[in-house]
Amino acid sequence: MTLKRFSLLLLSSLLLTITMLLVSIYYFFYLPGIKTEVLDQQQQEYNLLYSALSLSKNSLTTLCYDYAVWDELVEYVGNPTDDFVQSNMPNNAFEAANIDAVFVIDSNNKLIWDYQDDSLKSSRSTLVHLFHQQNTESFAILPTAAEIASQTVSSRSGYLVFGGALIYFSNTTILPSTGHGEIAGSLTMVRLVDKALINDISQFSLVKFSIEDAQTSTKNIQEFFSLKKIETIAPSHNWLIRNTFDDQVVQVTLHHKKVSLPQLDWVSAISILLSIVLIVSLSLMALSRLLIKPLIRFNKSINDSSDDNFISKMASNHFIDELENVSYSFNQLLLKFNAQQNYLETLTVQDSLTGITNRRGLEAFTKRIIARWHLENVGFSVMMIDVDNFKYFNDKQGHLKGDDALTAVATSLLEVMAQYDGLAARYGGEEFCIILADNHHQNILNVAEDIRESIEKLHISNNIDDRDWLTVSIGVVVVDDKLADVEKYNFSDVLQHADEQLYLAKQAGRNTVRVAKFGD
Repeated sequence: MTLKRFSLLLLSSLLLTITMLLVSIYYFFYLPGIKTEVLDQQQQEYNLLYSALSLSKNSLTTLCYDYAVWDELVEYVGNPTDDFVQSNMPNNAFEAANIDAVFVIDSNNKLIWDYQDDSLKSSRSTLVHLFHQQNTESFAILPTAAEIASQTVSSRSGYLVFGGALIYFSNTTILPSTGHGEIAGSLTMVRLVDKALINDISQFSLVKFSIEDAQTSTKNIQEFFSLKKIETIAPSHNWLIRNTFDDQVVQVTLHHKKVSLPQLDWVSAISILLSIVLIVSLSLMALSRLLIKPLIRFNKSINDSSDDNFISKMASNHFIDELENVSYSFNQLLLKFNAQQNYLETLTVQDSLTGITNRRGLEAFTKRIIARWHLENVGFSVMMIDVDNFKYFNDKQGHLKGDDALTAVATSLLEVMAQYDGLAARYGGEEFCIILADNHHQNILNVAEDIRESIEKLHISNNIDDRDWLTVSIGVVVVDDKLADVEKYNFSDVLQHADEQLYLAKQAGRNTVRVAKFGD
């Protein structure tokens, strides 16, 4: 198929434009409104749960007030009797009112009488201890001295996390039924938010929720009573209720009724329109993609080459004849170009004498090493290697023998480094440089000794300093991965340190290794 024939089919793009317009209206106008509606509904469910918990707590406060502001209870605190308890404060009365614990305390904060449900009896001492968490800004159950001195009724209520569960508490000063006079003490009532109460609140508020024990590590979850607005749609949302004086936390989970965006009513109408569009334009769209996508990929591969100097091959199988011919010719040209480029790149980073990496290749490699050092704190090691008495060797045996000796040394370096993660390069003259992606002192020392011994074992004759063979001296610097302020150092600093160790190795008599930690 030719491009001339294909151009006649471009009018079908109008149908595609209409379809895209409808889809844009759906995604950019309709869906945002639906999302807002779902968020509002989830926010209302949270507000209902908040109000339901608050109302449940308020009913406990009202009941506690009715018992505390009572002449008979004032008399009982002054003269406790079993008859009063049996007649006026029976256990079944509190069970019927869903009260799990009741504590009567005199004005000196002494416990006079208490009732606790079976679920809380094992923790009686802990509950009593909570009453004495006084003199804190955020928590107090018992009335303060100022409240007792006021001789008027006062109440305290709130939430506590106790034994992995949520409880309500309400405390009211005990005084005559008139609501003023000498305060005899205070009455505390406790209600456990158990499964039964959760079910009652769920039925009352028409929202489904659960309360479970939580770990203090969930610090990223918001507080339930913060009343912060819900910002994301989710099947459920979690909040925390925590004590202000210890680490106990419970997690409140609200399970939403509407958890996803609904389908639009006019989807069926759009589907009919799309069916007509597909019948007319399906084949045209397919042919369009066969032409446009290969051209886009072809153009992209050329544009990307300006960034990384690498051009990708084009797919060679196309429905359109002209594209197939162009892709085949392009790929053949690319093969020749890559082969020539690889050859030229090899020449730029390869030492012409020894065949190993030259100084230019070393500099390119060190840029990556230094970048990892600065950005990721990845340590490494650098070795500077110098052939001992090489000038004497050249003067005595000639430059050709000197070139052969340098080539043998370079080959030996490559053989040793084949088993390590690193790079061996000729730095210049009779000097070589090795970079290792390892900063363990003993490992690096072992590698350096392997290099020194392998070169001595080449048995290249060089009779000087009471030695029979050509040897090398090695200066090593180990760069710690925990070094502070690494950004202020560059590779030249490390290389200078390695040169200093090389000098010390030569001063020590040559054919030796000196290792130091960078910065020491």
